[in-house]
Amino acid sequence: MELFRAIPSSQIEKARKGVSRHSTVRIPSNVPYIVDNLWEWLRPENMPSRRHAIYASPTAKLALANASAPLGDDEQYIACRVIVEPEHVRIAQLTVRDAREHKDIKAVARWVSGHGQAIVALEAFQKQQMAQLFMPGLGRDELESLRRTDSLVGQVCDYISQASTFWNTAAKLVPSSEGELFFEIADPSFTYRLEPV
Repeated sequence: MELFRAIPSSQIEKARKGVSRHSTVRIPSNVPYIVDNLWEWLRPENMPSRRHAIYASPTAKLALANASAPLGDDEQYIACRVIVEPEHVRIAQLTVRDAREHKDIKAVARWVSGHGQAIVALEAFQKQQMAQLFMPGLGRDELESLRRTDSLVGQVCDYISQASTFWNTAAKLVPSSEGELFFEIADPSFTYRLEPV
């Protein structure tokens, strides 16, 4: 499957030489933190972490349509083919064009609104425990520890582990789909390149 990205024209020369894996955790801007935390907690080991992922599209046209990097004066987006050794990446594809459209988001929102009164009735220290679930970048181990010590967090984790379709569907790559693609470089020492099309 071919992967495409659209980047500002000023970044082309650098991208031709090679781009490394994101070394720091990226906080999502398109999904609620609680959803990002639950997706990362549920993520199978062989799937890419969205927190270190590079986002791509299955066609150059779609890459241009989805481009979002800030443009400087006199810049334009350039569609590029991603050049990377297949054995160096983990790839996933959503069934929707953007993660913000995924039905897991509504499922989590329904659970939270359905338990609103129980959350409001918690003691202050219990609310502080629960609030961690809504913080950006909660680690898998941190969420697992929280799940074991807080019954309400345990309930949302049990619920979403049954209701979530995110990772099951993301494992199936469909070249004809417009679904969002994302990939992660498996080893920080490897890079990928971009070639304009």
